[in-house]
Amino acid sequence: MTKCGMCKKYIPRGDIAKCAKCAKCSSPYHPYCIKEGEGLIPATWICPACSKDKPMEAAPSTPVRPAGPAPPVAAAPPASPAPPASHAPPTALTTASPRRSALELLELPEPVAADHRLNSTANDTTEEFKVELGLEIRLFREALTAVQEEIRLFRSEVMELKSSFIASDQRLTELGSRVDILEKRVTDGTGSRLEAVIAELRQDLNDKDQELLDNDVEITNLPEENGENPTHIVLSVAVKLGVQVQESDIVSAERVGPRNRWHQAPSGESGAGAGAGAGRPRPLVVRLTRRALKDQLIAAARVRRGATSADLGQSSAPRPFYVNERLTKVNRQLFHQVREVGRRQSWRFMWTKKGRIYARQGQDSPRHWIRKADDIVRVFGVPYTL
Repeated sequence: MTKCGMCKKYIPRGDIAKCAKCAKCSSPYHPYCIKEGEGLIPATWICPACSKDKPMEAAPSTPVRPAGPAPPVAAAPPASPAPPASHAPPTALTTASPRRSALELLELPEPVAADHRLNSTANDTTEEFKVELGLEIRLFREALTAVQEEIRLFRSEVMELKSSFIASDQRLTELGSRVDILEKRVTDGTGSRLEAVIAELRQDLNDKDQELLDNDVEITNLPEENGENPTHIVLSVAVKLGVQVQESDIVSAERVGPRNRWHQAPSGESGAGAGAGAGRPRPLVVRLTRRALKDQLIAAARVRRGATSADLGQSSAPRPFYVNERLTKVNRQLFHQVREVGRRQSWRFMWTKKGRIYARQGQDSPRHWIRKADDIVRVFGVPYTL
């Protein structure tokens, strides 16, 4: 930094433009350190130091003082003898006025003062450079310290992120292992166990539905006519089978299933073969008030196996009819499959009792209760397909 030539204090860079500057040595001065600082400072202003070294010029009207004795000078080394003086005419140097000699004497110290000013300016520049370099180094160190602190904080944050990533990776690995274990459990045993539970629930529902049909009987292959009275037909069938049934014993009687096209036999034709080519009539479902009455009807129908619709008051050709227990859709399909498999395996007896399906291979063989599809494989040794 630059120092003031008067108070020797450092001048900030921003204030140098406001300072006075010597036109000769270029040294800056505070405006308040010089008398001229109160007004406008001319560009030709010269500092006091340079003003002291400037020779004084006499005014034209000032009288010239005669030259006195010369001041003592340092002894010069002995010189060689001078040649003899010649009678040459006087030159300009020898005829100079005393005023010129005085000026020359006054100007002799000027080179020494200039060298002193140059040395002072160089020293000031060196000191200014040292101060500025020190400040810059200090600022650089402070900036470097701040950068190091930022790097340290950044590294700590990176380490925290790394730790978080490692923990997240471990958790994901643990979750993946747990998912694999769960999938293995499902594929190994849970899936089959659930399927078994579902099958058991379906079987329980089927058994409940079958219990609701305990008092129902189903009369099949009985000719269907327009305007028939199902209750009257049931009473006629009971009379034909020899079972005493009152109208009050019948809760409901109706045909079930989609209606088929039924063709009556031509007039004049009779016999078992009449109407054989007609469509199969819908079954007649009867709900009785008592289960014992249902069992009596089924037992009488088995005793009188082959009874026909003759003497029932129908205009259609006589057809054999069958009285059986009413089964659910699942049990009906299962019983049909049992009969088909039993015939192929030469089993003699397949029947239903109280909604249950039974099978026996021979007269002295034990009976088997077939409750579900797996029982067909267990009893007959063949697969079951619906």
